[in-house]
Amino acid sequence: MTKQRRLTSFDVARACGLSRATVSYVLNNDSRRNIPPETRERVLKAAQTLGYHPFAPARILRAGQSRLILGIVQFERVDPVMAGIMHYLQRKLIAREFTLVWHVDAKMALEPAHPSNNVAPAAVVAIVDEKAPTAPTFLQQFGVPILSVVNLTVGQDVGRMQVRRLIGQGIRTIAFAAPERSDLQSLSAARLEGVRLECIKVGLKRPIVQVVPSSRIGAQEAVAKIFSRGVRRAGICCYNDDVALALLAALSDAGIAVPEEVAVVGCDNIALGELSTPPLTTISFNTHEYLDVLIDNIVAVCNGARPVRSTVIPLSLVIRGSG
Repeated sequence: MTKQRRLTSFDVARACGLSRATVSYVLNNDSRRNIPPETRERVLKAAQTLGYHPFAPARILRAGQSRLILGIVQFERVDPVMAGIMHYLQRKLIAREFTLVWHVDAKMALEPAHPSNNVAPAAVVAIVDEKAPTAPTFLQQFGVPILSVVNLTVGQDVGRMQVRRLIGQGIRTIAFAAPERSDLQSLSAARLEGVRLECIKVGLKRPIVQVVPSSRIGAQEAVAKIFSRGVRRAGICCYNDDVALALLAALSDAGIAVPEEVAVVGCDNIALGELSTPPLTTISFNTHEYLDVLIDNIVAVCNGARPVRSTVIPLSLVIRGSG
């Protein structure tokens, strides 16, 4: 294979018959220069026809600042809600002339060959377990502002809202269905704490806690363990909708009627929840306002300013047939 020569602003200038300086002003979106709209359109059309793309290292040298935002996602895999968050950030940051690149890494290992060693971000958006031993060192290696997305207080709010829904259905025995994945344990603990606090508040016994595996057989065994404790009418707060869907399948296999005998409330409001039998009652995160504030804060710290403000993620209950 032969290496193709990189197109430069000189090629664009030659194609549209303008000076290289004028072309550079347009391609770099230099607001200090008053370029006529027809000239700007002429340059951009020529660049598109040629397939020209700016050379990022050169742009960083000229501007003295990176336009790259690095998202560190500390999970074994990315669920639909997290993917939605990252795609929303990508779209909105592009409009602010930043580029978001995200990296999924459950362990955040400090290794010479790690992909993080090959990027120079202006800021880091951290969706990580801040209690993880390697987290501070891993994030600080970039030497740039770090903005955290994880909010454990919201996790407690989820648990409280789930319990309130179940109590409203006349249920007095509460269980918490926990995930088996190791990377979710901090978030799971926060949601369980919310369940416990709300049970204490209304005078209920401590919730039954049961790990529910993602496999059908594992979920069946988890249901058997819950009901081996003499449970009759109960409400189950699930860590998320994935856990809730596994639980619904196992309850169906065991011939346990939902919501007549057991009511189930999930969290995340994934699309599949609407298709389960019965459809899943769940908690929805209304993240757009929160993420818009996060984007304002990203831009602020990249410009050397303090974060603008903070906000909480509003929650809403999506009532369907399971509880």
